[in-house]
Amino acid sequence: MTTANACEFDIHAADHAVGVRPETAIQLMRLASDKDVEHKDIESVIDRDPNMAIRVLKLANSAFYGMRNRVVRIDRAIALLGGTTIAKLAASCSMDAAFAGLKINAPGITPDTARNYATSVAFAADVIVRHFPSSLSVATRKLGAEAFICGLIHDIGTVVQVRLYTKKFVEAVNTSIKTGLPLHTQERRFIGFDHAWIGRQLAEFWQLPRELINGIGFHAEPLEADSDYQLLACVVHVSSHLVRRAGIASFDGDTDTPMLEEAMSRLRIDPRDADKIASEIARKLQATSKDSET
Repeated sequence: MTTANACEFDIHAADHAVGVRPETAIQLMRLASDKDVEHKDIESVIDRDPNMAIRVLKLANSAFYGMRNRVVRIDRAIALLGGTTIAKLAASCSMDAAFAGLKINAPGITPDTARNYATSVAFAADVIVRHFPSSLSVATRKLGAEAFICGLIHDIGTVVQVRLYTKKFVEAVNTSIKTGLPLHTQERRFIGFDHAWIGRQLAEFWQLPRELINGIGFHAEPLEADSDYQLLACVVHVSSHLVRRAGIASFDGDTDTPMLEEAMSRLRIDPRDADKIASEIARKLQATSKDSET
């Protein structure tokens, strides 16, 4: 939802403000979802991105995988890590650059807030997908890397808000934090459009898959997404809310969204389990943080 101010929005300026596109991650995500994909197809994508190749080899040689002999070839790293893990890593590389150093004058906000929150929502999306009932097993497999990647980039519109609409966005964030009202409602009030709407414009401009366009564009109001793509939007909505409930700082002061129960029910997850899942997410994030330090 937007106001008339949306007609003033410049997609090219927004694209420039973000500075990076998750192209490699999307290519790898598509390959990872193809059960017939061959390692050479994944390798050909990685070979075009030297920074990505370095990150893949670094992960393959990390203590987590405990390899006796050093992995020095991309094909061996792919065999060890798998396409889904590599797609997630590619998305993380892209978004690290986009979210780095986003600082605004608001309580509890640091230059790492946006990046930490995006990463947390991505890991939380993994947790949420694992809570799908067995009747959604096909949907679970299809989501694969999609939920993680969408979690990472769902707030990409905030990058544009910080860099192009700084003063009004600061007002929106401070009002949200002070009142507990959802950030997207305050963005519409002060700016005329919200970060989810901006994210949808960017996703369409970048020609991302329809699932991601809806997951990004409707994460604040998931039941407004196209009916065929509501699942991913609901995953991101639930993940982002439970991450905030778990105590992770964000630009959004809302901790009690009225859509949470509906979104969880859409995913066939009992809304009464929200606090339990939030605790599970907190443990996952703590374990992930420890792994990254070793």
